Amino acid sequence: MIDTWRDAEAAPAPDRTARVRRYSPYEVIRVNLFVDGDSYTGIARASYEAAGRLAYSLLLWPRPDRSPSGWYWYDPARMRRRIYPDAGIRP
Repeated sequence: MIDTWRDAEAAPAPDRTARVRRYSPYEVIRVNLFVDGDSYTGIARASYEAAGRLAYSLLLWPRPDRSPSGWYWYDPARMRRRIYPDAGIRP
């Protein structure tokens, strides 16, 4: 049996009232996470906040066409995030 304690928690897609922040190609946020026991590197395409939590829309690698890309709640205990300094984004 695979340990799932470290797996990222999927987040729902934002509703119409959510304020979604979309990132440009120059605003790079990389997130390392586990989904279904497999390790992925994600690039954030967008984010929103709900109930005091931050969700990222992540394009997951190594195979974006086959990886479970989508919305995930950010959890610093389960994920590692890197915001590139030249991006001009506050953590």
